[in-house]
Amino acid sequence: MDMDHNIIVTYFESLADNHRLVNGFFRMDLTEIQSSFRSKVEFPALVLESHEGDLSNSSLQATVNDRTFAFTIYLKPKQRDYPGQNDSLTIAEQIGLSMIARMKHDASLPEHFLFNKFKVNTVSYAKVGPVFNEHLYGYRFVGSIMGSEPLKVKPDDWLDTPVICE
Repeated sequence: MDMDHNIIVTYFESLADNHRLVNGFFRMDLTEIQSSFRSKVEFPALVLESHEGDLSNSSLQATVNDRTFAFTIYLKPKQRDYPGQNDSLTIAEQIGLSMIARMKHDASLPEHFLFNKFKVNTVSYAKVGPVFNEHLYGYRFVGSIMGSEPLKVKPDDWLDTPVICE
């Protein structure tokens, strides 16, 4: 199955929608975050960053696209409530690890786009917070979705098709 930005965003939105403890999903877009955090967000929330790509593991014979994903699980404890901050961080870590466990499971299913493309050993995570005006706390998870990606010239993409197809 091909992979692109929309497939990745839809997948993480589905994870958020189907997790019993996650109450919100947002992309890391300042307009979306600022308007949503201030008006209607419910926590815990999953905030997804757009992926990055790396083709450096490719060879002349095969192209490997390593897409790096990143998401953060945020909660909003009361300011100066240090036990509440600790509890929020514990919950964020547990939810994030639950997401990674689901990704590991999905990567074992032959019909899933993650099949053999996601490995848990690519994942790292770190505490974040307090961030934004809301003083949110959470954990940011980063990992790789890596797979072969044939980079072939599509003649219809080019005005000089007769030249490149000779």
